[in-house]
Amino acid sequence: MICLPLFLALSSSVNAQTETPQHLSDSAREFAQEFYSWYVPIALNESDVNASDFALMKRGSAFSPELLQALREDSAARAKSREIVGLDFDPFLASQDPDDRYEVGKVTVKGESYWIEVYGVRAGKRRERPAVLAELVREDGHLIFVNFHYPDPNGNDLLSILKRLRGDRQRFAR
Repeated sequence: MICLPLFLALSSSVNAQTETPQHLSDSAREFAQEFYSWYVPIALNESDVNASDFALMKRGSAFSPELLQALREDSAARAKSREIVGLDFDPFLASQDPDDRYEVGKVTVKGESYWIEVYGVRAGKRRERPAVLAELVREDGHLIFVNFHYPDPNGNDLLSILKRLRGDRQRFAR
């Protein structure tokens, strides 16, 4: 009887120690790097299946429900049309011509989100500016991507672009 309360106190102390802000940032960095290490070879491989669609099929749980739904709608619209009605670039790499590999850099905590700089590496040389800023949150104990921000002068992000494209498709359908 005496051991149980002591065990519970020690285990909650260990959990509190592992859930430090630094530990959470490291977890977010590892999650993002693991995704990009898996994804980039798929994006570089010529295939009939769009790399981002493949990621949604195989790793849909890595994305928030809102982002997953918006990407699936865009993919379905692209599949139905011969015109460019959706994304015309890789949304996770911010490129039509991916680099050889991608590596994560600095993690910035913004409220409940982790913004992770993702750099392209070509011919062994890392680009000076990040290609994309992957935004993650922890939901139900798991990390998920909620958006991808593009470091361009307009401050575009994937969800805003997908929303704009959906609106354009709806206007042109009338």
